[in-house]
Amino acid sequence: MTRDCLHRTTLALLVVVALTGCARSGPPAIHAGTACDGCGMSIADLGFACERQAARGWLRYDAIECLLQDADAGAGRAYLADYDTHALHDADSMWVVRGSFPSPMGGGYAAFLTRRGADEIAARTEGRVDRLQGFAAAGSAR
Repeated sequence: MTRDCLHRTTLALLVVVALTGCARSGPPAIHAGTACDGCGMSIADLGFACERQAARGWLRYDAIECLLQDADAGAGRAYLADYDTHALHDADSMWVVRGSFPSPMGGGYAAFLTRRGADEIAARTEGRVDRLQGFAAAGSAR
């Protein structure tokens, strides 16, 4: 093997290793217009969208209350969109507000990456802050 060929092979292997390290391990992106797996409405506002991994694939919801009303919501890892940035994060790392503000299904749920952001919205909307599991345990979506 020539020296030039060895360099090209090494470079190709490094690129493959680098790209493999960039493989996405989180949820797939939610796109506006996708049907909600809970209620069937089109997902329009990505600031309220969420999804969870199920045995049959990824389920997408237009609102946190649709996720909470899903009979199997406790099964599979859930991801919520940060209301401000629309970026998806593991539900366990998010603060959820249920307040008096419009959301796609009218339940007044929104998720925030920081407790401070959640507290600010809760104060303005006479809301309550908790983790998703706290609302699920309380049956707040029903």
